[in-house]
Amino acid sequence: MNKMSVQQAAEKWNISVRRVQDYCRQGKIPGAERFGLNWSIPADAVKPADGRSRSAKAEAQADMPMPKKCPFLDMTNLYSEPGTADDCILALASHPEAQALFAAEIAYRRGKVNKVYRYAQYLLERKSGFYAIIAGGMLLAHCALWTGDVNMFQQAKKHICEAPCHTQADRDIVALSLAVTDSAIRSKGDYPEWFTQGRFDTLPTDAHHAARVYYAKNLLVGAQEVATGERQYPNIRGLGMIRFYPYIVEPMITKAHTDKTVIPEIYLRLLCAIAYSQSGDTKQAKFHIDKAVALCLPDRLYGPLVEYRRQLGKLLDERIAMVDPDAAREVKELHKQYLTGWTTIHNTILERNVSVSLTVREREIARLAVFGLSDRQIAEQLKISEASVKGFIRAAKNKTGVDKRSELVLFI
Repeated sequence: MNKMSVQQAAEKWNISVRRVQDYCRQGKIPGAERFGLNWSIPADAVKPADGRSRSAKAEAQADMPMPKKCPFLDMTNLYSEPGTADDCILALASHPEAQALFAAEIAYRRGKVNKVYRYAQYLLERKSGFYAIIAGGMLLAHCALWTGDVNMFQQAKKHICEAPCHTQADRDIVALSLAVTDSAIRSKGDYPEWFTQGRFDTLPTDAHHAARVYYAKNLLVGAQEVATGERQYPNIRGLGMIRFYPYIVEPMITKAHTDKTVIPEIYLRLLCAIAYSQSGDTKQAKFHIDKAVALCLPDRLYGPLVEYRRQLGKLLDERIAMVDPDAAREVKELHKQYLTGWTTIHNTILERNVSVSLTVREREIARLAVFGLSDRQIAEQLKISEASVKGFIRAAKNKTGVDKRSELVLFI
């Protein structure tokens, strides 16, 4: 982790050394550590708001608005060009809370969980505004997913619920934030009806891009549940909804692209790639993966790729490696940590049995099997032999202890 001295911080923030030392002693600089008489400060630390004067204290305690009415700052057009994430962080220097939040969100997209945790604590301890409190809670939930800390995940949702709501729009932002947190583990316990129907009228416009991403994610989960038989709709079965899914999401991708919202475009392309891949359209799946990778790599945003490696499997690995073999290796390493933590949270809270013992290929083939595809259909779709398909399914059944391929649905 890069560090700076008190002297370096004083020069960077244009304040006295004594002021920096006071901030450190008061715990106002997340991650600052004392070694003897000296302090070591994270190089990316944000200058704390000055609370010495009466007016400054009032400002620090006020309900400070974010530059966008949204707790997902990196999903707005504040971040509009790949490769500019660090510049965007610097551009928010006049707004400590917004800078801390945006820096934390970018750190999360990069898989830097320890840094995310420091920022989450900073935002929650300051209690400087509605969006800051919600964002702190959501960042804490992100950390829990990577570390497998169930108590932290539940505490994060509690923090979100504690945000001071003054309007219906505030209450809807809280509901959306809870839905987003739950969507990470495919839980739908707190989804408001308006969210499941895609009605975002009462949300601030700045939050619409983020809402569309998580709405699209919820639709894909529903389509997959239809394919596995976990959800029933009249006259719809098998891969029908998954095949139709891109017709809904492609316009969302165009909207995200034309509005220059990089993060939503990344996630929507990856979601669309999953649907194309699982329905057998490898060409279109590759197209969207390549577009998403091109958006991620300039700022080393490996997090979205890590999150969806579980569903895109070998195809994602191959497409990243074609562009940047080092990035492909980094994604694989980060995925090991994320999968272990995510599985712990998912299985504990939902009382499920998703297994970390399955390989990427075994999970991919097991999923197609529970979608109802025959060995021959799976072999044709993945361009491998039927014998290989049988071998992967047999290995998955042995690892999970099930007798029927349909029972694999509980473990993927």
